[in-house]
Amino acid sequence: MAGKLAGGGSRKGHGQHDVTADPNVIPFIDIMLVLLIIFMIAAPISSVDIEVDMPEARVQPSQRPPRPTWISVAEGPAGVQVYVMNDAVDITRLGEATFEAVKVNTPLIANDEYEIKDQRIYIRADSNLAYRHVVRVMNQLQNSGFTKIGFVAEDRRR
Repeated sequence: MAGKLAGGGSRKGHGQHDVTADPNVIPFIDIMLVLLIIFMIAAPISSVDIEVDMPEARVQPSQRPPRPTWISVAEGPAGVQVYVMNDAVDITRLGEATFEAVKVNTPLIANDEYEIKDQRIYIRADSNLAYRHVVRVMNQLQNSGFTKIGFVAEDRRR
């Protein structure tokens, strides 16, 4: 029990048994010591080894995504130039060159024409190039059977 003993007071009954607002921590310490003893006894009991035969994991490794196929469109001294990956290609041969590039980039589907034409083709073009040239490249690709076409922009935040 907490109590405060004060020096004598001048008036009768005042100052001898004042109540204090200090918390009594003795019961708290008793409870903590009892819990400590309980956990010290229970901890070795809970670490009993139980032998369990777990099945072996048979997870197939995930396949690497296919290498992207790029088509670049640029304006040069000879007019509009089209590149499949890094090779210059005439626009009339764009479909065939793209087909061959996808075959090289994704060898797992090299024998399946439908899967090859289902791959995404990325187009990047110069900023000062007229949009009609990009549309012309897109039309050539669509005529060859490539319908998944994406545009790529340069990241200038750096």
